[in-house]
Amino acid sequence: MATNVITPSYACDEKKKDGFVRVIVGIRNLTTTRKGIKLVKKPDNAEVNVTFEESSLSLIVTGKQKGELKGKTFELKIKKLPHEINSTKSYYEVDEDRVLLFLKKNEDKSWYPELESGLETAEEEEEDQGGGKG
Repeated sequence: MATNVITPSYACDEKKKDGFVRVIVGIRNLTTTRKGIKLVKKPDNAEVNVTFEESSLSLIVTGKQKGELKGKTFELKIKKLPHEINSTKSYYEVDEDRVLLFLKKNEDKSWYPELESGLETAEEEEEDQGGGKG
């Protein structure tokens, strides 16, 4: 079965939580349920894998065998963040139709204006090297 890889849309802000940059990644039809003692939201119909590095991150959401996300994979790979992050203190949360990434800044300074132009993704690099669609 061929997998449909989709690059999701995202938005960034640093107003929600001091010392963090929040990346809101849209995953249409992602559903959640609250589980555990703390009633943390967990994905229902997909597997979510996030890898934080000092200056990059990777998010892969893989749809389960049934439901709206069956056969779909969403990938967001940021190859170069504007500034370094603390990868061990960065974390993510799952919500209906989106994944929230919280990047812990190493330095307590604003990431604007860099955030306004978006984050540098691995996909953009491929297009720059002529590997994109055309």
